[in-house]
Formats: sequence, C-alpha cells, structure tokens
Amino acid sequence: MESEVTPNTAGGSSSRDRSSTWTSKPFVVVPNDDAVNLPEIAAAAVKQFALSSPDIILTFVSGTRAFGTWKNEDHRAALQKGIIKIINACETWILDAGLDYGLSRMIGNAVRDEQRYRKSRKEYEMFAKGHQQQPHSRHSVVLMGITATALLEGKSDQDPLGTDPSHTHFIFVNGPVEAVATRQANLAVELVHQTMHVLQKIPNSPSNVPDLAIPSSAAAGENVSEKLAQHEQIPLVAMLVQGDETALDMVEIYLKHGVPVLVVKGTGLMADVLAFAFEECKELGPGPHLEKLRLDMTKHIGRIFPASVADGSLENLCEKLLKCIGLAKQPDKELMSVIASSEYLSDLDSIVLPVIFAARSPSLNALPQQISKDFLLTMKLNRPNLARANVLRRDYDGVVLANNELFEKALLWLGRESFVEEFMEGDIAVHKFLNHSSLLRLFRLADNRDFFVALLEDIFPGRFSQNESFEESLVTVDLNLIIQQLTTLPKFLSMHELSSNYFGLYAHDAFVAERKAMNALMVWAVLMNRFSLAETLLKFCEDPIPMALFVSAMFRGLSGHCDASLTTKLHEQSRNFSMKAIDILDMSYRESSERTFDLLNQKFADFNNKTPIKMAYESENKFFLAHESCQIWLTRLWEGGIKVYGPTDSLIPSEAKLIISALLLFPINFWIQFDSKEFLKHQEADNAADINENGSLHNDVPLEQDDPVGRLLRNISRHGDPMDLSSPKNNETSEATLQKLEDLSLLESRLVSGKPTEPLSLNVPRKRAPPVIRYHRRRKALPFWRKVYYLWSAPRTKFWMFQLFYWVYLAIFSIAVILPSCNKTHLDAVIFIWTAFGVIELGLRTAYQARHDFPVSIRRRVIEIVVTIVFVLAAVILRRYSGLVRPLYTRALFATGLLYMYYRMISVFFPMNPDLGPTLYRIKRMILVDFVSFVRLAFPFILANLFVLQAVMYPDVPFGVETWRQGFHRAFFTLFTAFIQEIDYTPRCEATRIFNHSDTCWTGDYADHTCPTLGVISYVLNIQYWIIMRLILMVLLSALFAATMIKVKEDAEYIFKYQRYSTVLDFASRSALPPPLSVVGYLFDWIVACCARTKRIDPGHRKQLTQPRSIKLIDRRSAVIRSNESYSYWMGLTKEYYRKKAEEERERKVPAEQLKKINALSAEQSTLRGELAVLGEKLKQLEGTCTTLLDFEKARFSAAE
Repeated sequence: MESEVTPNTAGGSSSRDRSSTWTSKPFVVVPNDDAVNLPEIAAAAVKQFALSSPDIILTFVSGTRAFGTWKNEDHRAALQKGIIKIINACETWILDAGLDYGLSRMIGNAVRDEQRYRKSRKEYEMFAKGHQQQPHSRHSVVLMGITATALLEGKSDQDPLGTDPSHTHFIFVNGPVEAVATRQANLAVELVHQTMHVLQKIPNSPSNVPDLAIPSSAAAGENVSEKLAQHEQIPLVAMLVQGDETALDMVEIYLKHGVPVLVVKGTGLMADVLAFAFEECKELGPGPHLEKLRLDMTKHIGRIFPASVADGSLENLCEKLLKCIGLAKQPDKELMSVIASSEYLSDLDSIVLPVIFAARSPSLNALPQQISKDFLLTMKLNRPNLARANVLRRDYDGVVLANNELFEKALLWLGRESFVEEFMEGDIAVHKFLNHSSLLRLFRLADNRDFFVALLEDIFPGRFSQNESFEESLVTVDLNLIIQQLTTLPKFLSMHELSSNYFGLYAHDAFVAERKAMNALMVWAVLMNRFSLAETLLKFCEDPIPMALFVSAMFRGLSGHCDASLTTKLHEQSRNFSMKAIDILDMSYRESSERTFDLLNQKFADFNNKTPIKMAYESENKFFLAHESCQIWLTRLWEGGIKVYGPTDSLIPSEAKLIISALLLFPINFWIQFDSKEFLKHQEADNAADINENGSLHNDVPLEQDDPVGRLLRNISRHGDPMDLSSPKNNETSEATLQKLEDLSLLESRLVSGKPTEPLSLNVPRKRAPPVIRYHRRRKALPFWRKVYYLWSAPRTKFWMFQLFYWVYLAIFSIAVILPSCNKTHLDAVIFIWTAFGVIELGLRTAYQARHDFPVSIRRRVIEIVVTIVFVLAAVILRRYSGLVRPLYTRALFATGLLYMYYRMISVFFPMNPDLGPTLYRIKRMILVDFVSFVRLAFPFILANLFVLQAVMYPDVPFGVETWRQGFHRAFFTLFTAFIQEIDYTPRCEATRIFNHSDTCWTGDYADHTCPTLGVISYVLNIQYWIIMRLILMVLLSALFAATMIKVKEDAEYIFKYQRYSTVLDFASRSALPPPLSVVGYLFDWIVACCARTKRIDPGHRKQLTQPRSIKLIDRRSAVIRSNESYSYWMGLTKEYYRKKAEEERERKVPAEQLKKINALSAEQSTLRGELAVLGEKLKQLEGTCTTLLDFEKARFSAAE
C-alpha cells in the first residue's frame, strides 16, 4: 500500500521509489516543503492504512543518534513487557522513529516476539480445534514509524540507518534532521485529529462522540482549539526515554498541543535532564530560585551533553527546558509527569492512565460521555483501582454503573470481576439487564467458551460444535436439562418469567425478579467455568448459603463431564464454595443460633422448595452436613422433643430406660422429659407458623421469651399438641383466628408505642380460650396418652424399638435354621409372616418416602424388596413341596436368608452409632477399593498356578470335576494357609512308585494318581507361588488396609455425619410400631383414608392423623417465611465474610511485600554504595590535583622570593 503520487502528499515519484527500497510495509511520504499540508498527509495515512479505531496512542520520543545502554536491563525488559501488555489489552497505536536503532529497535523486538507468539498460538488453535475454527480475536498491532529520510540516506556525514522490520506502517519525512523533529510531533497530533474525523463519519463507532469537541470548552468559557479537544478524546501520550536536543523540540511541540508528556527518569540523557529540571522547579517554585535553577540546569546539561558547551548551545537548551516546564504548568491540568525507571514499567498502563486523566480539562472530564469512555478504557486495561479513584468519583449521577452495555462487557471479558463488583455495589438492576435474549448473547459472545462447548458436546452428542452459533433453544430448553443433570434440580430457570420481569411484567415483585436474574447469571458464570466471577456474584445473592450449595453441586456435576485434567480443579472449586457456605453458616451460628436454625428449616422456592440440609445431602456435600448446627438440627429431630431423665453415668443406660418406658409405659412419668427447652422453642415457632397459615401472618424470626406478644402466642396453644391440629382445643374457625390476630396486632402496636397496656376484650369464646386473656406462668401437664404418643413417635424410640424387634426376629430365625427340619413347622410360619410384614412395611415406607421426596435409593429398595419376596416365596414352596429338591438345599436357602438378615441389620442400625458408623465406612472402603484392587492383582497369579501346580504335581489324575476342585482349592486357599503336606513323602505313596516308565503311558512317579509327584520343579513352583501370595501380596493387602485406615480417618467422620441425615429421616418417616405390629398402624391409616374418602374426616385432619409426627415437625419448621430484613442480614453477613477473607489475604501477603521492599532497598543501597565509591575515587583525584597545585604554587612562590 502506497500513498497517491501527488505534489502535496508523496513528494514526487522519485521520492516514492526511494521509499520502496527502505521498506515493503505500507507507507506515506511527506515532501520537504515548508508549505506542506500536514492535515492532508495525516488524512491520507488514515485513509490508506485503514486502521482500527485506537483506544490509546503512545508516541515515544528518543534520540536518533544519541542512545545509550540501559543501566538496568530488567528495567528495559519491564518497559517492553508493559508495551506489549497495553497492545494486548486494547487497540493501541505505537508511534516512534521507525529506525533499526535505539528505542525503536527495542520496541520492534518486543513486537516481533509478540507477533511470533500470536502466530504460533493461532497455528496451535487451528490444529487443536480444526481448520475451520476461527481463533480468538486479538487486538491488532500498529507500530508506526515516523522516519526522517535523511537518516536513511546517511546525510550529514553519518552512516545510514535502516528501518526496523517489525514496524507495520511508516510515514517518511523528507528534509534535514533538525527540521523533521517538529514535523514528527505535529504529524502525531494530526493523526489523532484526522482519525476522529473518520470515526465521526462511521455510525455506531465506539469513538463517535462529536459533542465533546467544542461544546465542552465553550460551556466552561474556555478558548480551547478543536485539535486539543480531539486528542483528548483519543488519548495521546508522549513518552520521553533518553533523547537528545531534537527530542526536546518534540516535547515542546507536544506540550504546545496540550499532549501530556511522560518522562522516564533514570534512562539517561535528555530524559534525566528534563526530569531534574521539572522536579527542581516543582520543588523550589517560582520566584527568586529561578537563577539558581538555571545554574543547576547548566551544570547538569554540561555534564550529560559536553558538546553543548563547546558549540555554545548550552544556554539555548536551558531556555528550551524552562520553556517546556512553563508549558507544562497549567492551572487545571498536569501536562508533564515524571516516573523513575524501575520494574514497575511492566505495568505501563497503570502509569499512563493517570497521566491521561490529569491532562484533561475538568469540564471535559465531567461529561457523562467522557466518563463512560474513560471507564471503558480502564475496564479494557483491567485497572479497577484507577476506575474507582479517577473515573467513578466523577460520576455523580451514577450513569456509568447503570449502563447495561458496560455491565455486559464486564461480564463477558475475562478477569473483570472487580468491575462486576462495582456494578453490583452500584445497585444495577440485573433483572432490567437480563432476559432470554441477553442471556443467549452472553453464551454466544463470552471469552473462551471452549469449556462450555465441550460440556454441550458431552451432554448432547452431535448437536453442538465450536463452529456453530448457539440457537435460542439453548436457553429455553437445553439449559434446564443441563442444570438438572448437574444438580438434579428440574426447571430451575424460567425464560418466560425472566423476560417478563425484564419488561416490568412481574410474576411476583421486583425483589423476586432480581433474585431470579441473579440465579440465571450465576448459572451462566458456572457453566462458563468463571470461578472468580461466581465468587463475586455470591456476595450479592439474597440467599448466599443455598446459592453456594447450588454452585458447589454444579461444579461437582461439571467434574463428571470434562477432561480428566480439569476434574481435580473443578472438585477444588466445588469444595471452595462448600466451605463458603459452611463459613457463612458458622458466622451466623455464632451470632444467632436461632436464626441459623430458621435458615436450616427454610424451604427455598428458587431451589424446588428444598432446605439447605436437603440440598447439601443431594449434592453429597458431607462437609456442610458435618457442621455443628446441622448436627444439632439432626439431633433435635432425632430426639423428637423427648429426653431421658437421669445422669449419664447411671447404672441403667438411657437407651434401656427409653425401651422400658416404651414397653411398660408407666416409667414415662419419671424417666421421660417432654419440655426440652430446645424443642420447646421449635414448638413455639411451630405454633406461630400454625397461626401464620390460618391468618396469613408471616414471622421472620422466633419470638423472644420476654416478649408479651410472644407469650400470648404461646398461651394460645398451651393446652394441646402444637403439631396436632386434630385436637379439639386447637380446632378453631378461621374467623376466630383472624380476630385473635387483630387483638395481637393491637397489643403489639401498644407495646411499640410505649403506651400502657389496657385489658383487651378479645372476641373469643371464654369457655374455649381462657388462656388468651391470662398469662400462664406454668405449663399444664400433658395427658398420659399424649405422652405415649410422643414417646412412640420419636425417631430415637423407633430406632431402638425396631432394633429390639429385629433382634427378636433374628433370634427366632436362627433357632428355626439350626433346629432339625422336621420339628420347626410353626417357627417357619412365624418367620414367613414376620418377613412378609417386614416387606410390606418396607414397601409402604419406600412409597411414602419417594412421594415426599425423601433421600432414598429407589433402585436399592426395589432390589431389596424383590430379593426378600423371592426368598419368602422360594422358602414357602420348598417347605410345602419338600420333594422338589434335597432338604439340604432348603436348609442352605434358609441359612443364606439368615446371613442376609444379619448383614442387613449391620447396614440399617450400626451407622447411627458414632463409633461403629465411621468404622463401617472404613470397612466398606477396604472391601470395595483395596480388596478389589488386591483381587485384580492376585487373580493372574491364582489362575496361572491353578493349572501349573495341578499339571506338575498330579499329572495322571483323570480330567474331571475333581481336577478343577483340587486345583481351585490349592490355588485359592493358599491365601490363608500353605499346603505343606502335599510336598511330603509318605510310605503309602512310596509303595506304589514306578521305576520303569518305558512300557507304560504314565507321567508321574507313582502308580496311584492321587500321590503328588515331587521333585525340583515341584518345589520351585510351590515356593515361588507361596512367596508371591503369602509374603508379598498378603503383606501388600495389609499395607493397603493400614493406609486406608489412616487416609480416611477424617473423611470417615464426615461420611458418618453425612449418612446420619438419611438414617434420621428414614426412622422419622417410619411407622410408630415395628413389624409385625406395623400392620396395626397401617390399618388405622387405611380406616382414616376411607373416612376421608367418605368425607367423614377433613383432608387436613387426615394428614395430621396419618402423617408421622416427626415429619410434621419438619414441615412446620419449614413453613416459616422470611422477611426482607432477613435477606439483608444474610447479604450483610456474606459481605462481612468476604471482607474478613480479604483482610486475611492481605495479611498473608504482607511478608512477601515486605521482602520485596527489603530487596528493593538492598538493591538501591548497593547502587548508592557504587555511586559513593565513584565519588570517593573522584574526591581522591581532586585531592591529588589540589595537592599538586598547592605544591606547584609553593614552588612558584619560593622561586619568586
């Protein structure tokens, strides 16, 4: 690409021909003419280069011939790294001299390495994802050289220089080197001006903001040129690195145009001189110090540029320096900044941004359009601290944080979690941003969506690929299927409700709409594997603990659909969110335990009306369920509101007291306690929940003990079972309940206002509710029959009664098995009937648990029921028709059934024991993991030696079943004992030894084929087998068991506490009577169902009569609805948790930061020592010179005398 050959732009065809020999890159030539139209040149360059819209333009000013080596190569590498970092973060134009020398070569080398990396990365992506896959788009590299042709032609008696091959565009300027410098600076400003003109003509251009030019200045009454306003819209920053006299001229031109100049002190030459002058002037200030500053600058220039002393340009340079400093001083701007050369140059963007903001006029900085552009620029460069300090503090109206487009970019771009947090802190309405279309756009436009596409390909094989755009069905249909497969939650998101909320057609209210939108946004973040973004969003969730459990379950589910290299990372992320839920729960538990239990009881509509404990169990989150509060919740449910009197060291164990009380009933009065404080609080909350259901009153927190309204509520239901609405004393009409609520509201308003409470005339029949009027100090004793009902309904009682009856069943079964077959007909009938009742109870319980979504494995239960039914039928048939098979087989069937029942007892009752439960898990791990691995390893040895030893030791045994039995017996049982007797010589076998084998077809040494043939081969084969099996593999199995015991010691405790939930709920949902008495309870339920069908009993009463009391406790506790105050509490608690974590992280980083500062001070100290050593040498030289001069003067004075 070349410029048009016109007198004003290209300088003639001869000039163009010479330029073509300097570079093959696109170029434009500026003729050597003082009347040249630079705006036309810049316009031609912008038009012909067809470059993308820049976000930042950096122009580097340095020397063309005077360029020294860096004092510290790490600083040079840091500057290169900082330049590449800006290029990769946003659209950046880099302008320099374009020479294969000095700073231009250094920048070109950095750009060359970056282009090579991009090329290799592109080839890798094309190879890994297919040739049709488009690689990720990256910002273009624009390295433009504004080059003096005099330097390329070698004029002024100097060797010619070449152009840097890594530059992408060139503007060649004809003329002498001294005059070219000002043209270079003016061209850089004109490029910005012409670029703005081009962008203003493009619709929807990101830089198309024409109203920022003149109106911003005019509004403030300022006289600012249009070019000045243009370069303020496209940030242009000049960086001075080293440099000579011509560099100072360029700095002066930039300052005249209002372009900020960044001086890198410590690089040497003119940069150090200008930095010294600027800092000294800034420190001394205007006034009488000017002459001193001029003298100091003269010395400094003379030392760095000794040639200026010889040619008399020292004073001229000093005047230029003072002029530049004067131009940099603006009343409302800072046009010059000085930074020290250091390793922090790698963060060049964080250095340039404050310079850009400080160089603008306040009126321009205050415009909403400019604030939005500045915020977008800081977001591209990922500098949230600068955005907060320099941009958002100017946004008084909150325009930026309410911009949905900027919020979408913050979500889409990787690593912008801090900006997302700023938006969320700014109270952006997420439901006004997110609908089904915007959610689909997030999936389509997200950075690095490879993980999500791989997930789709695994879940929906053949439907999705990298090259295809996602269809609308992804969010309307497939998204819920993905969530259900990962977390078992069906229909988690409703796109119809999401879009309705977006348009203001709320299904509930704005708060629910916001929560639904946050749920959808969290799902998107997790599916994109944006762990940090999910952490940020969790801070602003109304239900942080359920959401953390949900996200943990999603990451756990994702680990099963990804590459093995990501599985460990996803498990860690799942564990991380699980720990967040635990930490927040622990903070709440330490502050308010009752509020914590309210949360654990709460059913969340967004998560399919599941409680946090149930969510944790279904997602196999054993760590959450192992928390102290969850275990206390389970213990309260396990106890069922009863406690056993007496000290723990009593001669009669509490379990024995419980069983005796349940069987004999009369010990209930002195061994069983029903007014447990912990359970009473829940009863009172349940009573309030009863009133809530009837009167539409929702309480958020439990009522305090000293609250008169709370006491009044408690007295309403003192005289009956709070969980039994069938009690006639609690069976009130809705009108009476509403009247009670009105009276309670009146009483509460008087208490709040501080007025004395007058007696209330409650419109409730006095004969039915006298407790409503009076405050009772003591609780009326429960009727005895209700105590019995409470005792037998407690899961703890059911556990011991079921176990007791099961032991009786096993005892009868064991006797039936061991007695002779002809004398146990009646016992067999008892076993059959008892087992049948047990199967019926198990089947009905499984159906009930499945219908009420209990944690139960339906498949395992079905297998158990089928196996038991098959056993009962087979046993009945074989006992009835004894001639079908041998009686021994029938007896073996009974023995197998008895063995199964004993093993079943271990799996049902032992897991509740805090000692046996973890031990059972360890045994299970040893069997299913270690022993299976051992068997897989030992099986080849067993199989090989089965044939080898049989063939060598018994070569003449006839082939048959006995051969297989004998080989298997020897090979397998060597695991437990060594068959030493087989390799002993016996007299019986020696009597049949064969001495001549020539006339018989016989292989062994003995005529009796049952005698083992012994010899060296037999000994060697047996010894190697015994060594492998007895000394190696068995020892290895013991080592595996020991390692498992150590490895799963802590995990076993978590597993025990996790499985305790399913066991407690299993016994809570069981009937009060164990088999075979359970038939009585189910007959009662069937009678109640029949009465309800004939409308003799109300359906609500039927539920109260038939539902287990423990389940009623769960349902009532879950019915409490929380208020907005509770949501604010949990959100505030989450933010406090994150604040503490951030503080801990800062404290953790303090030692590293201190070490870094110490190293920097040590390096600076070493540098100062070197400088002091040089000064010492110079002082010695000066001292020697002074001594010589003194001696010379003394000698001359002596001669004169």
